[in-house]
Amino acid sequence: MENKKLKVEKRKKTRSRTPEKKKKQFERILEAGKQFFLEEGSWSFSMRGLAKVLNMNQNNLYNYIESKRELWIAIRRKFFEQYRNENIEILRKHDGSYLDLLLKIFEHFFKFAERDFSAFRMMHITPSPPSDKIGPFELSYEPFNYLIGTIRLIQKAIDENKIKEKNAELLTFFIYSMLLGATIVEYEIRELENKESSSKWAKIDEAFQFHAKSFTSKEFRKYVLKKINLGFIDPNLILKEEDYRI
Repeated sequence: MENKKLKVEKRKKTRSRTPEKKKKQFERILEAGKQFFLEEGSWSFSMRGLAKVLNMNQNNLYNYIESKRELWIAIRRKFFEQYRNENIEILRKHDGSYLDLLLKIFEHFFKFAERDFSAFRMMHITPSPPSDKIGPFELSYEPFNYLIGTIRLIQKAIDENKIKEKNAELLTFFIYSMLLGATIVEYEIRELENKESSSKWAKIDEAFQFHAKSFTSKEFRKYVLKKINLGFIDPNLILKEEDYRI
């Protein structure tokens, strides 16, 4: 009887995971979940489907994350932290005007999306899945409010007289909308550049129209950033409050 008990205890001990292995497995879940969200969307996504992709038992998956909403939050938190830390590094190394700093941060927005568009989609496009309860990740979540940081930088550039408009908040939201749209378009152009133009599927996709152009995805990015810079400094492009207030 004692020998049998000893065998069970040994078996349990072998199955236990070290903190390093748990962390590695959790990272694997986040990466697979990010890609699965991209393929399935928030509504079609299921934890059962993810467990199958990971070749995991579904109950074991729930030991790491208890719902697809919790997973969505964990994935976004991971990449927002990464994005914020990279921006902090840009701030630390920058030497020059706040306007030049803003343009570096805007370029980083493009580069981040180019490096991992599925992470970018999770951060800015994929909507949150519904859930009947609030889990631990949602309870401990604190918004990153990265636009607030941009508003502060734009205000400092306004104070330096490098940016001619005065409403830093409205200008930030306008720039974000431009960058978000331009980043998605650049992704579509880049995808077409990486595929054969003669492929049959591309011709029935509306994004195929991006193929008929005389510029590259990199030239498009440069154009957008130059236009934003021009909009900051050209007095002819300034909008007064009475121009947009209703």
